[in-house]
Amino acid sequence: MPLRVVKKIRKPTIDNALSVLVLTSSVTKEIADVMQFPPAQAAAGILLLVFETIQKIQSNREGCFRLAQRCLDMLVDIRDHMSGHWDSAPPSLLKALSRFEEMLESIHKFMKQEAEQKWGSRLIRKSTIETAMKQYHVALDDAARTFQMATLINIHLAVGDPSRQKNGEPSMSSPTPEVPSAERREPTLPPYPVEQQVTITDVEQLCTSPVARSETAHTFSSIDTTSSISMLSEQYALISSSETEDDFRITEHHGFNQYHQSQFRMKAKSRIKSGWWAGGIEGEIDGKRSLMLQYHGDRRVAMKRWMRDVKMLQNLYHPNLPQMVGYSNDETPTPFILLANVQTRLPQAMLLDAIKNSSLARCTHLLLRFYQDTLDAALYLQRQRNLSESKLQDYVEHADFRIDAEHTVVMGLPPPEVDNIQSWRNFGLAHSIRSIYIEILPNRGHAREPLESSDETITAEKQRKINHLAFLARALLPGSDNLEVVKTRLQNVLCAAQDDDEEAEASVLTLKQIRKAAFAAGAHQQAWFRNTTPPNKFEAGDLGYMPKGADDWADFVVCDNVLKEGLVKCQLSGKATGRQGSWANRTYNRQDLSSFELPGNINGWAVVVPPEMEYDIYIIHETQMTQVNQAWNYLLDAGHALAKQHGVDPQDLILITRVGVEQRFKVRDLRRIQYWPASSGMNAHHHMHGFPQHGFHRQVGHNPFGLQHPNAVSRVPIYNQDLSPKVFYLFTSSNKSFQSHFSERPTPAPLGENEKPQELDASTVKCFAYPTAVYGFADYVQLHAEDFSE
Repeated sequence: MPLRVVKKIRKPTIDNALSVLVLTSSVTKEIADVMQFPPAQAAAGILLLVFETIQKIQSNREGCFRLAQRCLDMLVDIRDHMSGHWDSAPPSLLKALSRFEEMLESIHKFMKQEAEQKWGSRLIRKSTIETAMKQYHVALDDAARTFQMATLINIHLAVGDPSRQKNGEPSMSSPTPEVPSAERREPTLPPYPVEQQVTITDVEQLCTSPVARSETAHTFSSIDTTSSISMLSEQYALISSSETEDDFRITEHHGFNQYHQSQFRMKAKSRIKSGWWAGGIEGEIDGKRSLMLQYHGDRRVAMKRWMRDVKMLQNLYHPNLPQMVGYSNDETPTPFILLANVQTRLPQAMLLDAIKNSSLARCTHLLLRFYQDTLDAALYLQRQRNLSESKLQDYVEHADFRIDAEHTVVMGLPPPEVDNIQSWRNFGLAHSIRSIYIEILPNRGHAREPLESSDETITAEKQRKINHLAFLARALLPGSDNLEVVKTRLQNVLCAAQDDDEEAEASVLTLKQIRKAAFAAGAHQQAWFRNTTPPNKFEAGDLGYMPKGADDWADFVVCDNVLKEGLVKCQLSGKATGRQGSWANRTYNRQDLSSFELPGNINGWAVVVPPEMEYDIYIIHETQMTQVNQAWNYLLDAGHALAKQHGVDPQDLILITRVGVEQRFKVRDLRRIQYWPASSGMNAHHHMHGFPQHGFHRQVGHNPFGLQHPNAVSRVPIYNQDLSPKVFYLFTSSNKSFQSHFSERPTPAPLGENEKPQELDASTVKCFAYPTAVYGFADYVQLHAEDFSE
């Protein structure tokens, strides 16, 4: 049922109109009074335009009015205090009033722009509008402080220094003889205790993780992450002009040392160009190697970022988080921090190096350790910062990861803009970390078969190692929302072969031990996938191999079926799915089909065909093993003996775990609808009241793209035509010997040996129905040569 947009229109009442009239007249009177004073005329005129614009605003009108009323109150206060003294107004006050005029112009421009926006645009930018309103209120507070500061300065200049008056020296307001400029003492401003605090308010944004992943397509996302980050960066740069250098000073050092840039002995500059680690400089401080991260750019923005990182790192003590050893002092022009993490590199670089020079077990163990260390660091960061689950995922997904000289993964700090992001996900922290390390794999961790690369620069052995590593990463890296389950699985896999000896922790598990631990933990349920196989050639449980040099699975040699022989005890499950598709209005529409089961493992599908319609029908039958890890376990245990029995290498053995067949059919109705001529006077109105209609007269003639005649809506079919839909039944089965066919009856006809089913007579049923293609596919397990090495 289509949704209807219901608009609620608030009718103006006499009370509302009267309140608006009284409010407008009161505001106009006060502004008119202010405009009598020449220095405030410009500000009052702009404010009058602001009030006029507010009357056109549909949403946030109350907030806009409060903002404008505050501006008016400030002007009225200035008028009351300066009444009769405008001629002697000090220059500092006039300058502050000029800045106030600029702020009013900005407010008027903002409100005028919002008043011209459509409601849909305002709804999308609701959080941005609210943030701007808050920033204008903060700017008004700053303007009030500016007027107060100007008043205090004028009072001080008029009264003079109290200490000098106590000593009998004349005040600056009394006439004094001129003294040389060298002996004249500059006036000093008494301390003015004003708390200055900048509040960066949260901006509600719906965003996604910048990490692209294939398994998280269901993440709630409506705003591009890059654009939202850039917008938040601009908002983060809007810092109050009243902030001073004192606001960016660290008062509590917690034992960390402060250094000047001259104390740092530079050795080499980092090649990192982006991210939190960008622009790092390697060197020495106090005889120890360290990495300097400088904060360039606008002084205030850089100082704010520097202070945020320093305060965060002062309370973080974890081996997988940046280790700060000190930071810049107040005399340093460019703020910086010093880290103990020197000579870092990307995890991708270390992983590629391990693929080239280490075993597959070593690469897998490395990924598992990276995952475990990142999870531990993330949970520690959550406790220290009191972060929610969603905010912790924001931190992890936006962080930059590096590997230090001790081969330890270090999670850099996220950009400060992340603090203002609000996101929603339907997956947990473990899935976020899993996606990060799958993405750093070659080809982003996508591997359907052990050998499928067309890149001639990569050897077959290296391609097998890369694909097996990607497969193991997807099988072993947990993504459960239950963190206790995740920790238990990691503990079982990483510590499966360790005993009480502490030195055992330094040893790396073999690939066989890693797989065995995964089987025990209930993981490793994935299988390789082959999308094109000879249809109806294989069965689930077939064991065999591909001959040397063969690429076509038609050459696959089946040696045995482990399920029929009872070598593997595993249940089979089967299912049948169907859908039909057709062209209509230049779009291809798909619809699921429901089947009814018949004896003999036969599935029936009802096909309803209106006049002049053409359908493509897709039927898929598949059978699979319910516990795929049992197939892996069997091949791992019996691989040597089976390979010796069949004269092949153990890594060449293939055990099929799922088989499927996709059958495609075409159904086309041959009837043509006859219409009354346009000159006959028969129209749709007469037809609607006098005759039954089936709703199929709108399409004129067969068209594979479903295009309609421009006058089809007004045309009326001739009476006594057969416009009823044709109903047929399609019978299919996963059995190799069954022949799929169409029938007009809801039950298939019994067939004798070597007998073919009767086809539909197109001249009788006025419809073509025939098969067009059949395809096969299969899932299988196949181990790596390292699985069988001692």
